[in-house]
Amino acid sequence: MAPQVIVVGAGPTGLTTANLLADYGIEVTLLERRSGPAGEPRAVALADESVRTLQALNLVEEIAPEVLWNCETRWFGADGRLLAVGSPTPARYGHPPKSFFDQPSLERVLFEGARRRSAVHVRHGVTVTTVEQHDGEVTVGADDGGELRADYLVACDGGRSTVRELLGIPMTGSSQSEPWIVLDVENDPHTDPTSEFHCDPRRPAVIVPGVHGRCRYEFMLLPGEDGDTILDDATLARLVAPYRPGRLTPGDIRRKRVYVAHRLVAERWRAGRILLAGDAAHMMPPFAGQGLNSGLRDARNLAWKLAAVLRAGAPDALLDTYETERRPHSTAMVDASARIGAHVMTASPLRARVRDAAVRATRLVPPLHSYLTQMRFLPAPRFTEGCLAGRPGRAPKLAGTPLPQPRVMVPDGTIRPLDHLLGPGWTVVLLTDRPAHEATTAVQKSRLAALAPRLLTVLPARQPPPVHADFPTAVEAEPLLPFPPPGSAPLLLLVRPDRYIAAAFAPSQADLVAELLTPWTGGTWPADWAEPKAAVS
Repeated sequence: MAPQVIVVGAGPTGLTTANLLADYGIEVTLLERRSGPAGEPRAVALADESVRTLQALNLVEEIAPEVLWNCETRWFGADGRLLAVGSPTPARYGHPPKSFFDQPSLERVLFEGARRRSAVHVRHGVTVTTVEQHDGEVTVGADDGGELRADYLVACDGGRSTVRELLGIPMTGSSQSEPWIVLDVENDPHTDPTSEFHCDPRRPAVIVPGVHGRCRYEFMLLPGEDGDTILDDATLARLVAPYRPGRLTPGDIRRKRVYVAHRLVAERWRAGRILLAGDAAHMMPPFAGQGLNSGLRDARNLAWKLAAVLRAGAPDALLDTYETERRPHSTAMVDASARIGAHVMTASPLRARVRDAAVRATRLVPPLHSYLTQMRFLPAPRFTEGCLAGRPGRAPKLAGTPLPQPRVMVPDGTIRPLDHLLGPGWTVVLLTDRPAHEATTAVQKSRLAALAPRLLTVLPARQPPPVHADFPTAVEAEPLLPFPPPGSAPLLLLVRPDRYIAAAFAPSQADLVAELLTPWTGGTWPADWAEPKAAVS
């Protein structure tokens, strides 16, 4: 069967995109120039939103043994003394906010997930040579002389994206001036789930532990040092010696290289029927640990929109909201990552002393110190324009933010993650402390019914779960959802397939919400548009 979407690049972003599309019943061909899944560790930080996406793919249990969950961070000042500790924060989206993982293991899990999905067809060892668009389709030429056609193409082929270059789309930004040495090792003694930033301006260093004896060490390459000779095994052993008990042997080394981090964003993320995602669209320094996570946000945002256009008859304009929603956050994260690197890992002794004094001074103001150490200054994953029911730039407070994912109790007393009750398409979540039959009926009779949403009533914690209810009902088992004051009218949340809130409204506003969404949703959607046509074996 001819593919509906071609995905170029079988890294984490491409594999996630392909798996998500398959779960919406979209036929996908995944092209990868490598002969198989990657064997090199690259990204190491896994955010809660990314794990939530893996949850949607039913892959969390498979990757769990390869993840060091719920980690903290320690910063050491220029004098080597402990400067600050960033302790794990409470989970809002159903998973620990920060964990460390092994990228080859993640890619294997995603690849096996793709193999089980009959709608995904993976072709390794294929390099794209040409990309053309005409007559409402994309045509891709490959180095083996083959040619593929599809409705859309998603380029997830990395920072050196062939597709982006063929389209002539430039990237704007800059590269950091200081190269870094990255060393991934095995048989490491670090077992504490804590990353360390040694902010010594003489040679800044980072340590990120993993499971099964894995660990990453990073060191700034100093002026005058040669990027090739620095990777000599004896030199690397000398660099890690202050931070690692025991001798580093060549057999312990998984990967060693010198890299220069980039802060780049593609000038446009869409060219007709071709869309860029992951590093093909944006590249960022590693200091916030958000590169891979930004790519998985791209995949989750884009996959349901492609499925809606291909299966639900949504207008093509819906795909324009992908860049509208994702570019601002990605650009802000690129800038934030660069600022963290400039201040935390500075090579200037004066800036390092000023930094250390400022951080220690924040201890006098605990809320400020917590804000800093928990990195709450990082851009929040939200948007104010796009596929939501709000005027441009004036979206309601909740619209454009991820729906929290508490554990909830269903009528039989079972505790489940909220997402398990939402389904793959749109959902209207009614937050109320009293019977909501009238509110639910109002939604069913409104124009919102055109989106075929699932209806779910959630009651606040400590209420007994109803034994009999006219509509699916659950009770919040931990306080995360934005319930209205007791006795108030129900608050309705229109939740998109990617678990972002499109609108927060009263029952009487359902028709208005539907009207505001019409430019992106169009007419009536089939009730089964989000149900997969292809089975997962």
